[in-house]
Amino acid sequence: MAAVFGAVTPAWPQVTVVTLALAFGAYALADGAMRMATAWRHRRARRPAAVCAGAGVLSVVAAAATTLWPDPTALTLVATAGAWAITTGCLELWAATRMRHELRHARLWRISAAASVATGVLLWLRPDAGAPAIALVLGLYALVVGGIRLAAAWREYRPDADHPSSSPRRPAPGARLAH
Repeated sequence: MAAVFGAVTPAWPQVTVVTLALAFGAYALADGAMRMATAWRHRRARRPAAVCAGAGVLSVVAAAATTLWPDPTALTLVATAGAWAITTGCLELWAATRMRHELRHARLWRISAAASVATGVLLWLRPDAGAPAIALVLGLYALVVGGIRLAAAWREYRPDADHPSSSPRRPAPGARLAH
């Protein structure tokens, strides 16, 4: 969903704030639903699941706020999107760092979290930017984060991955084996 939002948003540079708010609301709603589904799937790992569920609820709240009141000024949209990006990025960073031993590619998840925080800070640094600038920043953010998340998920869940339970690790070419 992030990649779709990122591809569509910068495509219309004359986007209005209302359209941008509705597009951001749809993206945040889909993001929140996926985060809450992930939290439910990993509910036995209590703390990381709670963080994921918290980020999901925050995304749904941001989606509801921007969808129910789509007539905000650009400043309100920037404040909402910036707070959402910083908060979810911090929660993702905490969860990815805490789960670094369970996730095979935790560094990609941490990069995605850092991009969220950086986007939120960038939005807050220039709240006076117009709708096209906001659309560009949010669109580029969604493209980058969506691409990183897709790459991390693909690397994490691909069928031929060397998971500890699926097959023994083979030594690297040229490695010496101790007998």
